[in-house]
Amino acid sequence: MAETASAAQIDYTSRDFTGYRESLLAYAGEILPEWTSRSPADFGVVMVELFSYLGDIISFYQDRIQDEAFLATATQRSSVVAIAQQLGYQPHVAIPAGGQVAFSPAPGLTSPVVLPAGSQVITAYIEALDRALTFETVSDVIVPAYTTPVPQVVALVEEGATQGSRTLALYASTSGQPATTVRVEDLGASDGTQAQKFSLAQAPVLLDTVRIFVDDGLGGTEWTRVPDFLLTRASDLIFTTYTDDQGVTHVIFGDGTTGAIPATGLKIAAAYRTGGGSTGNLPQGSIIDLAEGLPGVVVSGSSPMSGGADEESTDQIRASAPRVFRTQGRAVSERDYADLALSVAGVADASAVVRSASAVSIFIIGPNAILPSEGQRDAVAQYVQARALTGVVVNVVNGTLVPTHVGSSTLPVLISVQPRYRRDTVKLSVQQAIQRVFTPPQTGFGSRISISQLYRAIQEVPGVEWAVIQMMARSDLPQSGTADVVCRDNEIPIVGNVVITASGGV
Repeated sequence: MAETASAAQIDYTSRDFTGYRESLLAYAGEILPEWTSRSPADFGVVMVELFSYLGDIISFYQDRIQDEAFLATATQRSSVVAIAQQLGYQPHVAIPAGGQVAFSPAPGLTSPVVLPAGSQVITAYIEALDRALTFETVSDVIVPAYTTPVPQVVALVEEGATQGSRTLALYASTSGQPATTVRVEDLGASDGTQAQKFSLAQAPVLLDTVRIFVDDGLGGTEWTRVPDFLLTRASDLIFTTYTDDQGVTHVIFGDGTTGAIPATGLKIAAAYRTGGGSTGNLPQGSIIDLAEGLPGVVVSGSSPMSGGADEESTDQIRASAPRVFRTQGRAVSERDYADLALSVAGVADASAVVRSASAVSIFIIGPNAILPSEGQRDAVAQYVQARALTGVVVNVVNGTLVPTHVGSSTLPVLISVQPRYRRDTVKLSVQQAIQRVFTPPQTGFGSRISISQLYRAIQEVPGVEWAVIQMMARSDLPQSGTADVVCRDNEIPIVGNVVITASGGV
């Protein structure tokens, strides 16, 4: 029996149904030579196939679990974010758009009116969102009394809305700041345990606006938000935040060794704003009214709203995290300057160009090919400059978007659709496939888009029999021919007009 068992071999690398079935039958043939039936109706074969089926399922989940441990193969956002955080990279959340709004006094306003910081103004109803967008003033605004000509007061606004259901009085700080009040949302009460976690009720949360207060019933003490608990003391009144793959933002306190634990029974309250995203990038005049009417004050105009960006996509995290980890917080090479810029919220891609031994220009672009605002460019310059070599001046400018037209009214992309495929469906799929070729991370600064890339993308669409691309060119070049699109270090190709003519199919 010992010799028979040792002679049997199972190929453990064969982990699908067919492999398990063959291995089990081969093993059975050695230990049960009298069993020779291989009929699908044989009870022994049925049992072998059931075990093979179960083994195939288990192997699938083992492979999926293993894939989630690596940045290149992970598919769940939570896995990608966790790996990025291990590399010291914090994925960016949504960024609110901002701009200016003009307020004017209405006839009959006889004395100045103060609009406090946080006053809300709204857009008209936006059908795509099924709601109006809310913006808030950044600082107090004094609207003067009505005169002729009618005066205007301009205020800075940011997209988003302050959350909270009650007002909390804060203790005066030790730095001399007077006692104030703040609108907060109650999260619960501390139970005195280590690493307590509380969840914010609304989403998406603008993380930079999150403030946490511990309320003893007589007033609130503000705790400080930190990126992590490293190098902190047991007495530090600190907390961290993170947003999970469902969009819920969580607040985490210390464990008594790194970061203090809120005393048992004290209420935990949060002040924060929600909003952000590219939906806030609106044209001039989009803001039309105050959210809560104030007698004698009207909205008389607004500038374009810009700078809004969506949260960092999973593919962007996958590409950016290793680049930022490689720099280790210092800029030495040309590539380091570009990689460091990715650590700043709102930067999806960056390219650095050395102008001289003492000057580096960094070109940046936001998510969805949105041009970053002046404030975002200043933030990048400040962040990178602090990590640059001594004597090097960092200049940050927006990258240049280069629309690329594929096909035209006279030279369209020709596709033939296979029988039994709907022509309109295949045509739409081809257009989407062409657009994906120009979507990050497939493209970036200095990219080269070849005609073969487009042919490959088109031919991979189900239902396409053949295709002919008659024209592909940058928008600033003659619209003829199919030469490769070559971009400079400060340029990123984006899709322009796509004109397709389809034949065949249903």
